[in-house]
Amino acid sequence: MGDGSLSQDEIDALLQGADEIMSPSSAQAADSGRGRGLFPPSEMNAIRDALNAAVGSVAPSLSGYLGGRNLRISRPFIEVKSQDAVRADFSGRYVQVAMDFSGALNGRNLVVFNYSDAGSISSLMMGDDRGVPPAELSEAHQSTIQEFTNQLLSSMATQFSGSLGGGINTTPATLSLAGGGGDLQLPPGGELVKITYDFAIDGVMNSKLYHIMDTGMAQGLSSATGGMGQPVSQPQQFPAHAGQVGISPVKFPPLDEGIPPSVGGNISLILDVPMTLTVELGRTTQLVQDILGLGEGSIIELDKLAGEPVDLLVNGKLIAKGEVVVIDENFGVRVTDIVSPADRLAGLQ
Repeated sequence: MGDGSLSQDEIDALLQGADEIMSPSSAQAADSGRGRGLFPPSEMNAIRDALNAAVGSVAPSLSGYLGGRNLRISRPFIEVKSQDAVRADFSGRYVQVAMDFSGALNGRNLVVFNYSDAGSISSLMMGDDRGVPPAELSEAHQSTIQEFTNQLLSSMATQFSGSLGGGINTTPATLSLAGGGGDLQLPPGGELVKITYDFAIDGVMNSKLYHIMDTGMAQGLSSATGGMGQPVSQPQQFPAHAGQVGISPVKFPPLDEGIPPSVGGNISLILDVPMTLTVELGRTTQLVQDILGLGEGSIIELDKLAGEPVDLLVNGKLIAKGEVVVIDENFGVRVTDIVSPADRLAGLQ
């Protein structure tokens, strides 16, 4: 326009451009300004580098839990907020998993999943190749997501301990459901550090993962950048001086190093382990006096009717049902029904 004013279309275009500039994908350089004076830019960058290196190193090993699907956890976006501000960021249903660190790094980790994302992860772990989330998370689904997060945080602790030069102890992961920010079991402290990761599983989801810790733990991470995500090398040997012996800590490579992703994690390592397969015709309960009275020709009535499927158990755990067949002069069992992954997992608990 000739008078120098902007049309409504031009104003809308400028506003849209401003939104794109401040989106999380391009605001990585700006999140240091959200430290609210607690962390200088150099510390904020060091914390981001430590987190990015840790999750980048851990994600490939977690793919084995997801049926071999590629998992990416990346681009940590860091904010320092008050307890109330963090709670205000979460509305809806979430799954939260907490784990405490002690030793070289101290504090509580709280990992928060969107409810549907947690359902997709647990479905993949339980054998559903599509990763379709259930309407409600059963105890079996919650158990799998708890194990997934336990491995995530424990592996991150291992990565951090290698760089901090000291061991990090972890508590067992504890899971609970949250109906909103008010239900979050946040770490103590007036100010908290909230990290938002890009969280993607090929062909299943492209979402966000939230990681909350206290400021003390975040500050400890600022010195955990050296060697993060680097291949494990041989321990450095120190020359022995008079009166002392050079000692260096033993470092072991990860168990999955050198195993191609196509084998589905470390399952190939146990394929030759023998297991006992048992066919159970039925069961019954009797008194001691009845058992002592058994003799040749006695008939024991079982809890199954004639023609009912028999149970197939591996190491005492039900995995399938079948029907008895005769092959030449030997008995056999034709498998007619496989127990679902969810029921199998529930039977292991």
